[in-house]
Amino acid sequence: MSKVFLTGSNNLIIPNSPRQSRHEITYYKNYRPWYIGERILQKIWSPLKGVSLFKPLTTKFDLIHSFNAIPYTKNPWLITFESVLPRTRGKYGDKLASIVMNRLSLENCRKIIAMSEHAKEKFLRQKADFQEINLIKDKLIVIPPNFPLKISQEKKYLQGKTLELTFVGNDFARKGGIVALRIAKKSKAIKLPIKINLVSRMNYGAQVYTDCPERDKYLKDLELINLDNVFLYKNIANKQVIDLLHKSHFQVMCTLDDTYGFSILEGFSVGTPAITTNVCALPEFVKNNINGFVIDLELNKYKHWIHLGEKQKEYYWKILDKTYEKLADKVLNSLSKILDVYENYEQFSAGAIAQAKIHDSEKANIFFDNLYSEIST
Repeated sequence: MSKVFLTGSNNLIIPNSPRQSRHEITYYKNYRPWYIGERILQKIWSPLKGVSLFKPLTTKFDLIHSFNAIPYTKNPWLITFESVLPRTRGKYGDKLASIVMNRLSLENCRKIIAMSEHAKEKFLRQKADFQEINLIKDKLIVIPPNFPLKISQEKKYLQGKTLELTFVGNDFARKGGIVALRIAKKSKAIKLPIKINLVSRMNYGAQVYTDCPERDKYLKDLELINLDNVFLYKNIANKQVIDLLHKSHFQVMCTLDDTYGFSILEGFSVGTPAITTNVCALPEFVKNNINGFVIDLELNKYKHWIHLGEKQKEYYWKILDKTYEKLADKVLNSLSKILDVYENYEQFSAGAIAQAKIHDSEKANIFFDNLYSEIST
């Protein structure tokens, strides 16, 4: 048994580590005040978000597993990242990146884990000119996130019943909340029996990198929350979110940018197929016409929407408005196929469960336990 310390981006830890382990696992939250985490460091200087400083004063750990943040430690360590590594964005961040990047080639850095093939490909493209890239390649592997499988029997859709869709995303516009609202409006206009659940803290506007800086541009769409086929849940527990996904027929997440879609995998774990876009890693696990529908956006070589860098342009809202409209129309077109041939829904639900089995936490527990044993000996 090894003593393993988990550190870095808190939102990545649980889906990318063992849920149960034969090793002794310690989370950084349980090791304050001696541990200096990324949240504290980025307050000092924003590029330090990509760094984790750790020097144990009371416990000797055999292994450090960090998430997004490159650790400064003499212990053996591995790192899981979602998209960019190192995450040293901000003023003079490039200078810090050149320093911490060298740590990935050190002997005590044992593994570099990409959450997706997309993340791996993007990393290798961006670091192709790095002097030690061949040494780093030998450590680079892909391990997707894991979630507990909740059900084994596919769900059915009964003809004539209201088709229930659930949207999950705190960054409301980025994740596709505006698209969900327009689906609600359009479905009423053509008398399609569709109900929309929204789970969101409603973050939108200038502070979100994909959004139009002018918040008032969203007001007309946000009025659609008052439609009688829209239901908003601002603050509910994760268990309630999963229960909502379980009773829904589809999860709809027409996102403009997303390194990974954790909520989609949670939906798959309860047999709920997804409707999403082709950005980043999403097509790796959402298979068109198998466990959902994938709607195409125009992408660059890194599989990001081509208009992401145009936020400050005067015409940006027109691009967003047109994109939201097209996505809503394409979603409705896809859903009409299910309503017309309702027996097909069962196959989509079965496809969701089949994909969830690939990401099942029980398999991940065994994998990480073996990996930790290998690295710490």
